[in-house]
Amino acid sequence: MIRMTTTPKVSADRNSSPAEPRPAGRRERSKHDKRARIHAAAAKLFAERGYSAVTTQDVADEADVAIGTLFRYATSKPELLTMVYNTTLRDGIARGVSTTEADGDITDQIMRLLGPLLDSGLQNRENLAVYQREILFGDPDGAFRAEALSLIDLLEASIATVLGHLAQPDAELRLRPEVDVTLAARSIFSALHMEIIRTGLGREIAADLPGTLRAEIELLVRGLTLPAGQS
Repeated sequence: MIRMTTTPKVSADRNSSPAEPRPAGRRERSKHDKRARIHAAAAKLFAERGYSAVTTQDVADEADVAIGTLFRYATSKPELLTMVYNTTLRDGIARGVSTTEADGDITDQIMRLLGPLLDSGLQNRENLAVYQREILFGDPDGAFRAEALSLIDLLEASIATVLGHLAQPDAELRLRPEVDVTLAARSIFSALHMEIIRTGLGREIAADLPGTLRAEIELLVRGLTLPAGQS
């Protein structure tokens, strides 16, 4: 009878080194790097040339990525601009919120919050007009539009917080008791929105935009408040 034998398993050399693992997060870092390059390229070209003079291929070339790669991060030129302006608005709100406790009246504090959009309107009316259009009429499923709407909500909430300071006992002006600060904040943002539209249509000189908006905010604040001591 033939005895069946089994080949013994060869044990691994204890001194051998296992295969080197791939660095953790390499893919994520690559995606972040590409997105940052695309964002920087779009911001640079839109600022230098204006929206209508920039193509998605221009942005891809500037970012040194394939056009197909670019479309994985932003599906269209309007989305590219929305991505750029969302960052501008987010950073500006953060700066404005950090300074709302600084010296200055209510109008000054609100103007600091609105500063990013005002500055954008002064630098390039076309870019800001496209951003507004995308906020209003852009792809309802677009991630960047959803982010923009959230940022507008945050901006209005920040304005409402500033207006809420008028309810403090030591305020020189007192908020009327019937005032809803959320609706008041929305009215102030709407004033900005309409003035930017007027500027984009050439019915308002861009350089006059800050002064016009300041006057409108002061008018609204006077209507929302009573002198200290009155109730």
